[in-house]
Amino acid sequence: MMQPPQDQAILRLLQDRDGVATEVTLHDGTSLTVFNIAWGYDMGDVYAHVTTNISPDVEGACIDFFFTDAVRVIADPASGAVLLRPS
Repeated sequence: MMQPPQDQAILRLLQDRDGVATEVTLHDGTSLTVFNIAWGYDMGDVYAHVTTNISPDVEGACIDFFFTDAVRVIADPASGAVLLRPS
C-alpha cells in the first residue's frame, strides 16, 4: 500500500503565496526566493519535487529545484515572519 503525500502544508502555503516572494530555507542552509512553483511526485514518493519561478517565468529570479522533505523553514522575507517550520 502506498503512503499518502507528507508535504501538503508546504505545497499549499507556496501555492497560496503565488506571485509573492517567499523565502524557503533548506536543511543544508540554502536559501531560495520563491515566487511560484511547479511540482510533482514520482511513483511511490511521499515528498514532491518542486521547481521554482518558471510558471510563469519571473524576470531576475533564479529557477531552483528541491524536494519538499529538504525544507527546514518557510518565511516571509518582507516581515521575517516564519510561516511554516515542517516537523
